[in-house]
Amino acid sequence: MKRTLIALAFVSLLLDVSAARAESVSLVAHLLGSSEVPGTQSDAFAEAQFTYDSSSRALEYYVNYDGVTPAKVDIHGPAAANENAPAVLNMQLSESPVGGTVQLTLAQGQQLLAGKMYLDIHSQKYPDGEIRGQIVKQ
Repeated sequence: MKRTLIALAFVSLLLDVSAARAESVSLVAHLLGSSEVPGTQSDAFAEAQFTYDSSSRALEYYVNYDGVTPAKVDIHGPAAANENAPAVLNMQLSESPVGGTVQLTLAQGQQLLAGKMYLDIHSQKYPDGEIRGQIVKQ
């Protein structure tokens, strides 16, 4: 009986430690043409809200944009704010607002939390990206 109680206490402790490591992180990106590399002359803008679950590596997003007709909305990385990187995740295309969930790899999750990913909205006029914003913790 005593061994069973000790074993249950140990399992409970392990579960508590695992749960403590998992966290939900709020992130944001403010997208402007001047944030593109090189910058654009676009007057469009957007704000994106993200919630990242470090346990499941699910990234929920909500993007509200104005002044742009997106041809593509995607996340790029890894890159600093003054660098370009390839697209790593595509988001569902729809009228503003755009929302959904994408699954990240472990490496992508680490890059996201390190501020090394950005959101880019591409258009017909600016196929390489019209407005962009670095994704950062709130």
